[in-house]
Amino acid sequence: MDDLISVIVPAYNVGQYIGKCLDSILGQTYPNLEIILIDDGSTDGTREICEAYRERDSRIIVVHQQNQGALAARNAGIEQAQGKYIGFVDGDDWISERMYQELHGLLKRYDAEVAVCKKNIYSDATGVCFAENDVIAAGYYADCQIADLSDNLFDQIGAESGVPLNLCDKLFARELILQNYGNVNQGLRYFEDLALGFLCVLQAKGIVIINEPFYYYRQRSGSACHSTDPQYLEQLMAFYQSVSQQASAGSDRLKHRLDMFAADRAIYGVNYMMGLNLKNKIPYYIPPFKSIRPDDKVVLYGAGEVGKSFYRFFELTRPGQAVLWVDRQYEKLQREGLQVQDVECLRNQAFDKIIIAVKFRNNAEGIVSSLTEMGIAPEKIIWEQPQTLIDGEERDK
Repeated sequence: MDDLISVIVPAYNVGQYIGKCLDSILGQTYPNLEIILIDDGSTDGTREICEAYRERDSRIIVVHQQNQGALAARNAGIEQAQGKYIGFVDGDDWISERMYQELHGLLKRYDAEVAVCKKNIYSDATGVCFAENDVIAAGYYADCQIADLSDNLFDQIGAESGVPLNLCDKLFARELILQNYGNVNQGLRYFEDLALGFLCVLQAKGIVIINEPFYYYRQRSGSACHSTDPQYLEQLMAFYQSVSQQASAGSDRLKHRLDMFAADRAIYGVNYMMGLNLKNKIPYYIPPFKSIRPDDKVVLYGAGEVGKSFYRFFELTRPGQAVLWVDRQYEKLQREGLQVQDVECLRNQAFDKIIIAVKFRNNAEGIVSSLTEMGIAPEKIIWEQPQTLIDGEERDK
């Protein structure tokens, strides 16, 4: 019989999503699974849905516990797991039917301890779904090559320059997880998955990467990483202290990337997580000023995190240069008090450059295509990987 894979699914108040998540796991082309659902004290019907799925499929194990957070839920699942390999799927996400077939095959072929795929990013707000870009070549990394791989860890938010440390886009040898999960700071409510992913990647005897997007990550406004928490910076410091020693023992570049990641997350926390109502006052992303002249009439396309920051930068440093701000969701944004107009207004607006204010290249490419179909000259359209205030030259290396 094929090796048993344990799939751990932490679930807290994800009743409207958990069905799609479980259906995607049950539909895997790799059948020898045990699916461990950890209901972390849900109050929205998630508990009942988990029980209904347990009755439908004998591969499902359900554990109910009082609400203790994602770290405790994952730990409870790890302690239940019997598989030779362990994977993680968040209760509001879903996976391709081939994910574990492909990752398990790679682990066996190379006798590796970690297999890594890419993620599809799905936005609840817009319904747009696109794949992450490749950040490192596909293939097998072992011995000294793992040091090269670890030098590329710690991606900043929205960046396309680092290997992410999330647990969900990977399949691990069970022993590697057991060796490391108890070493994660048990007080972490943020970054706890990154801490475990970091420890496992550094200690793995072999890592294999496939640049295909098998995991679907759902971005939703109600999730923990999009909620206000005045203790965010305290959590960031606890995470940093818990992994800095291992990073320092790796290489100077790895330690530098950790420092950059912590600085980036600190700025993000002050803007968005501390409850200070500063997110529209302190710019976070810097517009591509080098690509426009001071006298250009500029249009901003996009009013998400990047677009709001760009707009604020223009307000503070170049008032009047941004002659129009557009977004497909302009009606919703206008109700929030933002001066955003319909994209169709571009047809009647004179401008020299249009800056696409989005994080990811794939998303930007779709916008470029729609703009050229409207008859806008390609030389007027600008998209560059958004830089944050602490970026410096790091992303050019």
